[in-house]
Amino acid sequence: MSPRSAPRARDDYLSLVIHELRNPLVGIDAAARVLARELASHPVGPRAAAIAAEARHLLELLESLADVESIESGRLRSVLRPIDLAALVRETALAMHIGDHPVALRGGDVAIAVRADDRRIRQVIKNLLANAAQYSPVGTTIEVTVGIGARRRAATVEVRDHGPGIPPLERRKLFRKFARLSTAEGTRGSGLGLYICRRIVADHGGELRAGRPSGGGSAFSFTLPLAEGSVMRSSAERRPARSRNRSAASVPALPSPMRSRSRTRRSPGPHPQLTAEGETADPRQRRRSPPNAGMRQESRPTRGNVAGRPAEDK
Repeated sequence: MSPRSAPRARDDYLSLVIHELRNPLVGIDAAARVLARELASHPVGPRAAAIAAEARHLLELLESLADVESIESGRLRSVLRPIDLAALVRETALAMHIGDHPVALRGGDVAIAVRADDRRIRQVIKNLLANAAQYSPVGTTIEVTVGIGARRRAATVEVRDHGPGIPPLERRKLFRKFARLSTAEGTRGSGLGLYICRRIVADHGGELRAGRPSGGGSAFSFTLPLAEGSVMRSSAERRPARSRNRSAASVPALPSPMRSRSRTRRSPGPHPQLTAEGETADPRQRRRSPPNAGMRQESRPTRGNVAGRPAEDK
């Protein structure tokens, strides 16, 4: 075997192993969950639930290894299409089981159009929410903010917790493979989540960052370039006319996004309690401002697309 073909053979072998291990683990997980449900009142019920939990943990580890293999072999694929980022964040937070942590969502009531692979971006959001819950004291609120950057070129999503934060001396290794911080003692994890998330966001033309909030804890945020056409309409504007009331007129209507064109890119507990706080744009910008600069009020959606070149906020 030549030196050049050795990495390819290694990647192929790893893919084969992952595939062969995934199938039996899926069967074990499904069977254990059925047993746990049917034997809930039996003394062996908790054991069946523990088997299901371990099987799910192994499946998540295999998926992470598969993602790393795809990243390093240049086979990570993101199928981009126009999606509502705010709705995706809201739905993901509602569907997750993140323990005794209420989730406060801000900016999730006005749709923001980005071109993204919804499956991959959902993976990023879930990882950030899971980390926030894992490293926060029980009962503390996880704050999620969705909005548009100061330059009006990129959408931003921030997840903030009220845990111990990131030790300053360990910040450099935060996004490395298999990195585990000193604050992770007693928790489970592979150390691959943030590494994978950063590469997924980069594949979309965005950036994943770690911040240090003044009030303590940690904050992770990522950006995604806005779709051409800027933003979608608000959820209130998408309702049928007969269901609107007078107060709905105060919700800004936004330009409709450009037509969908998919393309493929390659790169080198209980349900949470969700609260929402909406934000509106300055109405003085509704006539002369470009679509990316603000949100206009209209009685019905406009037609046509506004060309723009998406770029990430720094």
